[in-house]
Amino acid sequence: MKKVGIEIVQTGMGKNIGQDYAISTNNLAVVLDGCGSGEHSEVGAHKMGEALRKKSRRINEGNFEDIAYTSFYEIVMEDDSEDRIIAELQFTLIACLETKSEYIVYSAGDGFIITVDNSNVIKYIQLDNDVNVANGEAPKYLAYNYIPNRQRYSTKVIFGKKYFSKTQYKHVYVASDGLRFVLGDKFPSKDRDLFKKALVERNQREIETILRRNKELILDDISIAS
Repeated sequence: MKKVGIEIVQTGMGKNIGQDYAISTNNLAVVLDGCGSGEHSEVGAHKMGEALRKKSRRINEGNFEDIAYTSFYEIVMEDDSEDRIIAELQFTLIACLETKSEYIVYSAGDGFIITVDNSNVIKYIQLDNDVNVANGEAPKYLAYNYIPNRQRYSTKVIFGKKYFSKTQYKHVYVASDGLRFVLGDKFPSKDRDLFKKALVERNQREIETILRRNKELILDDISIAS
């Protein structure tokens, strides 16, 4: 039986263009969070998301990383100029692959994992996958592996991995770092409780209603997928 997929994207308050993207297929959920300083990072996020959606039927634990790297490389080779890579291809990628026995989360960049265990207890796991760059730290964008000016980005970016057994967890979501506004002190506690309930029930309509109702408090794009 096909799972009830969750695929949610809301543009941050005051933003004209959203830079997040999300996909959910029968075995794969992905959120992509475009770099705020990237002029058109939503373009790359959309392309990468759809590339993974198209290939999801043949993705498994043994080949996810190869397929993801190859898909990104194919997008880079459409125009591998540094200006284009910086403008369009800097984005976080967090993916949850479902197998028969577990959920595997792959991450390149910052964001969140949301787990729902068999007792309906929810945990929010923050991912801070930063990499050293010339002027400090930045999220681990796959784009850094392909920018010609390598001295600015000295660390090769690879996926981090976390495993969640189905004997303990019933649902695993991935989310962009806009989720921090839902978890912040200004978010109404009543709506946060309703948000948790909707996550347990996999009720996309209710999750979206809660996010829209509090849109003025969510100052960044937010995407959630499972």
